[in-house]
Amino acid sequence: MPDATLYSLLPHQRAIRLLRIKSGTGKERIQITLETFDLDSKTQFTALSYVWGDATSPCKITCNGHKKLITRNLWGVLSQLRKQRFDCLLWVDAICINQKDEEEKSLQVAMMRDIYKRAAKVIFWLGEQKRYDEDAVNLMREFLKRYPDRSDLERHRVKTLEEMGLSYFDRRWAGWASLCYRPWFRRAWIVQEFLNAKESVFMSGALEIPTKVLVDCGYATGVCVAIREAVMRHSMNAHEITNDISRFQALGIYQSSEDIRIFDLWCWSQQLEATDSRDRVFALLSIQTAVNMDMIDYRKDEATVYTEIATKALNITVPRITSTGKTVYTSKHQIHTNDMRRVSRFLACKYHSPRSSNLPSWVPDWKPVGFYFVPLTRYYTGTATFTYPYDHAIVKDKTLSISGIICDEPDIIIDSRPYMDQLSLTSVGKDSNNQKPGKYMLDWMYQCYVEAMSIPLRSVKKVDSQEFCRAMVFGVHLEETVTPDKDYMRGFQALFRKFENLARRSRYHPSFLQSHSEPGYHGRLYESRFSELSAGRKFCITRQRHLAWVPVETRPTDRICILAGCAVPFVVRPVGQRYELLGDCYRDDMMQERGLSISQEPHLFEFL
Repeated sequence: MPDATLYSLLPHQRAIRLLRIKSGTGKERIQITLETFDLDSKTQFTALSYVWGDATSPCKITCNGHKKLITRNLWGVLSQLRKQRFDCLLWVDAICINQKDEEEKSLQVAMMRDIYKRAAKVIFWLGEQKRYDEDAVNLMREFLKRYPDRSDLERHRVKTLEEMGLSYFDRRWAGWASLCYRPWFRRAWIVQEFLNAKESVFMSGALEIPTKVLVDCGYATGVCVAIREAVMRHSMNAHEITNDISRFQALGIYQSSEDIRIFDLWCWSQQLEATDSRDRVFALLSIQTAVNMDMIDYRKDEATVYTEIATKALNITVPRITSTGKTVYTSKHQIHTNDMRRVSRFLACKYHSPRSSNLPSWVPDWKPVGFYFVPLTRYYTGTATFTYPYDHAIVKDKTLSISGIICDEPDIIIDSRPYMDQLSLTSVGKDSNNQKPGKYMLDWMYQCYVEAMSIPLRSVKKVDSQEFCRAMVFGVHLEETVTPDKDYMRGFQALFRKFENLARRSRYHPSFLQSHSEPGYHGRLYESRFSELSAGRKFCITRQRHLAWVPVETRPTDRICILAGCAVPFVVRPVGQRYELLGDCYRDDMMQERGLSISQEPHLFEFL
């Protein structure tokens, strides 16, 4: 029976459909009934959170006496619940929402936060049970008996497994890795479903796993180096599982967060999967408060959705700066009268690539770029202000107008990017074929060093080895220590030695790179920050002889500018009297955690 006749119009905007699974022997086709209820009533129901899965080979069920096709993964959930004689009302998006009615779908999706909040229980379905799942849960329980407090884990992040009372050779790590690698953790919609659930349980086949057990151990996998290494070593997909661990850890972080911004949503969306690219925005809206859920409308195209969310993201209030440089903190009433300057970290999410050609240059694309791109405003959160009057973030006809100054230009750009070859950063010592990536990285690092050390020959500016090592990780603090410059140098030495070993060769290099001490934790942090922030950027020497990192599409004819209310510099491209925004930029003297105060008079940039 076609869905158009299976679904009648819902009686009002707060109405939802709930299904009930009919009991059966397990041999006959699954049968369900579908009824309409008022979401605001006291009706008790369970909500399902799952991955839709492959729709190319659907399974048949009977709904209200008529045939309906569902994905095999959903069929697996319903089949398992029927075996367990599950007799509660159940909300399942693929069945309870008429997916072919765009208007109904928009209204129902906008209500999903309330649906998951009002559900008496939420089931997080991980798929069929795997071989070592039960053993893995037992290992997790043992771990949590020793370390029951998640906030305590930071103190143990560099301990060995033996120091933590665990064995590296325990076969149960394979099950732990298997649980981390489930597709459920990659799905965009699971974020709101997880964060809005008041009571929940994970299910792997018939195995029920308490939410706290899995989430706390997922967080531990991300925090504790030894656990992460054990999980990766026992995984069949060592490279892919790295992102899964990050997603797993993020659930624990955001579970206790009270301030989730659009910037955070964009960063998280880059690690998630969605069949419909608009769902990268819609699926995450319910966990923030800055944007109304009315924005969800499947009649809007992708470009409209991304432009609208970018415009809203710019409307974050900051103190107004007068012509005398005095800071004026405006009252709540004045905020509503739009009498306040605006700021956003969101502009730094812009990554220039051909995929964004249908968007205004200043609008970040929510679709992944093929690697994990990290905006510099993750680490630099201040704002740039001017002592002169300025305009900020005015959007009209898809053109962004914002005050700023041009402060520099790219000059020497190192075009090679061997660090973008993920093999070179993840496979040390595992494969004899990795010798070439190691050589490329070694040559690149040496080329950057030579260019940086040549700066004094071209100007009066001095660059020392410590400054260079700091610039390689974008000046980000590795950790609070009394010798940060030495930590930067030790970190770079360790990274250089790693690629020397990978390339299986030694070559002449400056004496400061010769280190025989163990890099320790700061060495691992240095490598982590380098691989995280270098992705999507090129090393550069600017016209004013500063060390910089610029977007991959940067040309010597582009400009480096500071924009009002933004924490980091940007690279822009002149287009007649206007500009295109290429992306954020690191320049060694401009990265201030509290932002910059500029005494120059700004002019108005118009970004196409």
